[in-house]
Amino acid sequence: MARHANRFWLAALVAAWAVDFMFFSQTPGVSFLIWILLALAAGLLLARSEDVRPSPLTWVLVGLLVLLGAIPFLRAEPFSASVGVLFAVGGLMLLAATFRTGNWFFNRTWDTLSELLGVVIAAISRPFDLFKAPPARVEDGDKAAAGKRRFWTGAAPVVRGLLIAIPVVAVLAALLSSADLVFADRLKSLLTFFDLEKLPQYVFRLIYILVLTFLFAGVYLHALLPQKPTARPDTSQPVVKPFLGWTETVIVLSAVVLLFAFFVVLQFQYLFGGQANITAAGYTYSEYARRGFSELVAVAVLSLLLTLTLGSVARRDSPGQRTAFTVLTAALLALVLVILGSALQRLLLYEQAYGFTRLRTYTLIFIPWLALLLLAAIGLEVSQRSRRFGLALLIAMAGFGLTVGALNVDGFIARQNIERGLRSEEFDRAYLGELSTDAVPVMMKYFQQTGLDPVIRDGLGAELACQAEVVLTEPQPSWKAFTVSRASARQALAGRDWTNYPVVLRDGTYYVTVGKTQDACFRVPAGD
Repeated sequence: MARHANRFWLAALVAAWAVDFMFFSQTPGVSFLIWILLALAAGLLLARSEDVRPSPLTWVLVGLLVLLGAIPFLRAEPFSASVGVLFAVGGLMLLAATFRTGNWFFNRTWDTLSELLGVVIAAISRPFDLFKAPPARVEDGDKAAAGKRRFWTGAAPVVRGLLIAIPVVAVLAALLSSADLVFADRLKSLLTFFDLEKLPQYVFRLIYILVLTFLFAGVYLHALLPQKPTARPDTSQPVVKPFLGWTETVIVLSAVVLLFAFFVVLQFQYLFGGQANITAAGYTYSEYARRGFSELVAVAVLSLLLTLTLGSVARRDSPGQRTAFTVLTAALLALVLVILGSALQRLLLYEQAYGFTRLRTYTLIFIPWLALLLLAAIGLEVSQRSRRFGLALLIAMAGFGLTVGALNVDGFIARQNIERGLRSEEFDRAYLGELSTDAVPVMMKYFQQTGLDPVIRDGLGAELACQAEVVLTEPQPSWKAFTVSRASARQALAGRDWTNYPVVLRDGTYYVTVGKTQDACFRVPAGD
């Protein structure tokens, strides 16, 4: 039972109101990092008031949450910001589930999913516990009654003063407004917040703030005062009782291993063997690379899920069966690593032929983390500790999210595509026009180089002029949407002459002129 129920409601109300204040009709920027810090601070203060000590491992998770929450503050590229938000919110739920125990470090995958589901259920059900007043002793009742009397004794003059002041101020404000038009305009602007035309919006916002308050109260209560303590999971015990026969398991694993082995042999003969072998088979190098890298990544993910599922449901009753299962599983995952290498090779070949896009860059980041996860799965299976895979999965997910945020995806794409142009390959100016302000410092660095190819220079100048028109002349977004990316772009673009690349606004679209050619700014390129 919570000793200070009102503090839980207050903390939840502050977190819920902050959601409305920070994010209503706003693009997340620094506001998301502030909200993460506020939610964490509220929980830690509640823990202190309830004499609850977090697990030492909890501080590791808190630090990771702050790093993920900082990604929308640093980057304007949509996927990077979305990954930061999604992983940070998921991390907050995991923190609420394991605040006192630090079990996130020891959980199996199923344990983590189960605890996250428990947080959702607690958010809906646990707030009702806060309405239940703990039984009070007589002396506690006397103290409470005395405290209430002191509160109302001090609050009554404040209430009376407000009731007197409101009509007096209203009358005097009306007279001052009649006497001074400037004052009247300022007062009218101040009162627009209470515009009755926005009453439905106010009601809607009030309702979801109250709903979020209710849910957040349940989450805080579950984190600090769970209904029953969660024991550290026993990884020696299976999540479900194995039910799949050994014969069926061997057939499935062997069939997949043979299929992958055949595929890998072809990869060494063709893709890894060089362009001559591919050409002899009737394909161009770019055509062969164009097909399949995303499908091969999907094969790797599905294969990993297959081995994990079989590891949970397959019966292995004798030491020989356990050894055979380990050998087959390790062989399968090793072949998947080669397939993943093929996917990476295809991706790099495709990039050489057509350049980088966001999707290709996300895949390029994802493949190494998936490869590390496969290596971890092999190591855990060989050491008979496959039930610790949950921790490896959390590390890989966090690593992928932090890598996406740290890399600067749009800056990377701009650099790679400009370098292609400098190597006399195709310069994809159209895709540069789709990138966010994350790419501006990189493009500016190349634009300022002396002796730059005129075609590349004009292409960069046109796209930078488009960015300058938006970043420097359009109204600045609220401070809540502030990002380091936009601030860096403003600094790079300000004080420079863009008259050689005039930008005009026509029918809601910006157009930039380069020589005798006029193109739309911020074009959406075809393909992925």
